Order: sequence, then structure tokens, then C-alpha cells
Amino acid sequence: MEKNHKTIILFQIVFLVVVVTGLYFFYPKVEQNVSGNIVKFHSGNSDFIIVSKSPDFSSPRFVNFEKEDVYVQLEPGIYYWKPANNLIKGVTRELIIESEVGVKINRNESNESVEIENIGNVKINITKDQEGKTVGYIILDTGEKEKIDDKGRYEAREK
Repeated sequence: MEKNHKTIILFQIVFLVVVVTGLYFFYPKVEQNVSGNIVKFHSGNSDFIIVSKSPDFSSPRFVNFEKEDVYVQLEPGIYYWKPANNLIKGVTRELIIESEVGVKINRNESNESVEIENIGNVKINITKDQEGKTVGYIILDTGEKEKIDDKGRYEAREK
């Protein structure tokens, strides 16, 4: 009876080792790296990533891995994502894309025209002050430019 008991325990140990090893090899593995509003996902064995703004994935976006590295551009906010393959879905993770307000002043060589450009990742509201009073405003989307005069003070804020 004792030999039979040892055989059963040995079988259970072997079974557990095989299951854990299988899970390790088949579990979807993905690394993510955020740079601005671009997210780089690197996968060794995932087929796709599910990305959503809600933790219950009620409005998912599926990103397929055609190569090992996939780049996704996201608007600022909190996102939830999980890797998956045809066998297993991974654990849900959180990803935050920060808002970045940035402006660039472009002057031509003759200094005749000045242009302001939104180089951030959000829409901005630019106010123009002269002598302590607000005298105008400009709304710029990401990447948009507008000619301005070179008088007064300009201040940009996220819209």
C-alpha cells in the first residue's frame, strides 16, 4: 500500500511540474515602454493586446502583433491593457499617458513674422496679455501653428 501511495505522490508532483512549466511557456508575456503618448509593446509570445479606457474592457481596442514590437499612439488618460494569445489572456495592467503642454515659437530670419506651434499632446488655449489685460486667445490642436504678433505676453494652458 505504501508503494502505491508513493507512486501517486510522485505522479502528482510530475503533473504539477508539467502544468506549471506549460503555463510559464504559454502565458502571454509583454513588456511596455511609454515615451510621450507613444507606447511600445514588446512581445515574445503574445498574439495581440487588448487596450481599453475602462477596467472592464467594455470598449476594447485590439492591437495585433505583426512583429515583436508594436507602437500605439494614445491620447492622454488612464488605460487598461492585457496581453493575450490563442490559449490564455494575461493579467490586466494599468497605463497612464500624461498630458504634455508645449509650445514652440518660430521666427523667420528677417524677424518679420512669428509663429506659435503646439508641440504638446493636448489641445491648448493660449491667452495674450498686454499691460496686464487679456487681449486675445488662440486655441491650437496638437501640431497646429498660428501666426502671432511679437507684442505682449502669451501663456498656454491645456484646454
